[in-house]
Amino acid sequence: MNVLYEQFPESVTVHGIRYPIVTDFREWIRFSELIDDADIPWNVKCNLMLQWYAETIPEDIEAAVYALGDFLAARELYPRSLKSTGEAGSGKPVFSFSDDAGCIYSAFIDCYGIDVQAVPHMHWWKFRTLFDGLPEDTEIKQRMMYRSIDVRTIKDKSERSRIRRIQQAIAIQKKGKKIDDYEIGEFFA
Repeated sequence: MNVLYEQFPESVTVHGIRYPIVTDFREWIRFSELIDDADIPWNVKCNLMLQWYAETIPEDIEAAVYALGDFLAARELYPRSLKSTGEAGSGKPVFSFSDDAGCIYSAFIDCYGIDVQAVPHMHWWKFRTLFDGLPEDTEIKQRMMYRSIDVRTIKDKSERSRIRRIQQAIAIQKKGKKIDDYEIGEFFA
């Protein structure tokens, strides 16, 4: 998909049929937080996820959930990326919509002049594109950079210690284990 001339989708495709979905970024942040919530059993999550279908829920629930996952990951925007935004190469989270909300909010105001609370609707993929395009000197991008550093690769002892202190100060609060594609598949097996 080319964002310069193609409209962001308002639906997902399941078995060749297009199903309208909710597309506002706030709802997809909630969706990602639902997925990451270790206190909610997976079968309950699946039922809750189906609420993101605006009209009709596809009959094939497994395919419906996977289609929502692809929309969340914006696979059409990032077809070469196997990892969802927000993870370092190791799979370690580098940002959290909960923990970093203030940094993200201020970055959108500073960089784009967009008060995300005042915007009545912003498509999730537009939000993702803008988020990914934030300058490296914003606080959120600095946090992401520091969180992604593998301190074991730093030879200088004082620098390694400095990076560890920074990482501890900006650590993402643990919310339990993330669900991966294999676990999703096992639920439907």
